[in-house]
Order: sequence, then structure tokens, then C-alpha cells
Amino acid sequence: MKLKPITKTQKQIIFFLFKFRFLTVNQLQKYFNHKDSHRIKEWLKDLKDKKYIAAVVDSRDITKPFVYCLSGGARSILKEDEKCDESFLNRLYKEKNLTEIFRNHCLNILDIYLFFLSQKEKDTKLHFLTPQELTGCDYLPEDLDAYIAVEGKNDTSRYFLEVFDEYKKSAGQGRFAVRKYIKFCEDGAWQANTDNSPFPSILFVQPDERRKKHIFHYGKAKLEKTFEDISLFQTTMDTIKFSKGKTNIWQKIE
Repeated sequence: MKLKPITKTQKQIIFFLFKFRFLTVNQLQKYFNHKDSHRIKEWLKDLKDKKYIAAVVDSRDITKPFVYCLSGGARSILKEDEKCDESFLNRLYKEKNLTEIFRNHCLNILDIYLFFLSQKEKDTKLHFLTPQELTGCDYLPEDLDAYIAVEGKNDTSRYFLEVFDEYKKSAGQGRFAVRKYIKFCEDGAWQANTDNSPFPSILFVQPDERRKKHIFHYGKAKLEKTFEDISLFQTTMDTIKFSKGKTNIWQKIE
């Protein structure tokens, strides 16, 4: 049976899920700037009924909000865009069964995107590219959570984002990331592939202040030993989630 067509907004939600993998009603409500979530829940229910998306329910706590992800039916929509990787489209049926740790990691990245949207000036353009959209960009660092560019009238600010949470939970992973970005800059892959564009600032989002302090001291010691001009900034996930207004939440390691 042929399904009834979906709206442009529902199609946008499908591509939004391609970009971030998982989302909640609350996050979608912030994105669309809706005061009432009723309409959003209707859109999601319709997409779920038509098998375009699936809802992940926490069986240990049924009071938790649903987390939504793509389902196999979304393939027919996503394949219209040649940028959507074919191998990923063939795995859509597995999205619902991915680990909770990975789901939460993706939700954190979406929260960071929403934070950047809230900070954006009217005369700037925000590009926030997740790993789904960076397939084939071999000159970018490994395990990058997002490449961000804030394009203004006269210049563009670029960032590499890496989020440390239960998915990247050890202090050792944080220390490795510091060394990884220093080596990546020293190797010159970015400069060679971008016509010597300025090296992006590096943004680390830490799980807590304790980890942030640890990486601050480690990063400071490592950056002092390189001749490269590298800007490394940190904040915590809670600072991002609970920040209000356009305030600077990033601490530079120097």
C-alpha cells in the first residue's frame, strides 16, 4: 500500500535524524522554536506509523522521554540526496538497536548544535557538519564529532568539535585527543587540502569540571612544546545545557 505523502517539515525531520541520528521531542521543539510540543508529537507519530522513524523506549524507566531515530522506511526519502551514504542507508533498520551510550552521545552533539544556533548572530551563517555529512573528507581528524564553521560578512571562524562523555569516557582518550590534534596540525593535512586556510580552533566538551581541569593542565604542557599556533578551548556539557544568553562559556588552554 502506498503511503500518504509527508509534509516538508516531516521530510526535514528525517534529514535532521540523518544528520544527528537521534533526537527527542524537546530538542525538536527548541529547533523549531515552538512553544507547544503538540504539533511536533503529531508529526513524529505520523512518521512512526508510516515506518519512517522508530521510537526507542527505556524499558527500565518508562517515564523517560522517547528517543527517535530513523527506520528502514526512511531510505526512500534519504536516497534522493546523493550525499547520503549508501552503506548507511542499508543499515537503517539497525539504528533502534544501537547502544544507549552511543544514543546519548548523539543527543549531546545535538544539544551543542542547538547551543550554537542560540548564539548565532543574525548576519552570520552556521555550518555544523556531523560525521554523517563528512564521509569522504579524508583530510579531517579521526573521531571528529563535528566540523563547525561560522561564516560572517568578512571572515569565517572554523572549529573541530570533540565531545567526551560515556562514549569517550576515559581521561586517556582526552589526553590522546590533545596529542592527535597537535600531530594533525603538524602534519599539514588541513593546510594542504584547504589552500592554507587558518587551522580551526579545537573545542573539547568535557563531562565535568574535574576532567576539564585535568585536560587543561595536560593540554597546556603539550601545547608549550609545539611550534604550531593551535587554539584549544574547553567547556562542560552541563555548562552548554544550562547556559542562558550569549555568554562566553569556553576556557582557552594556554
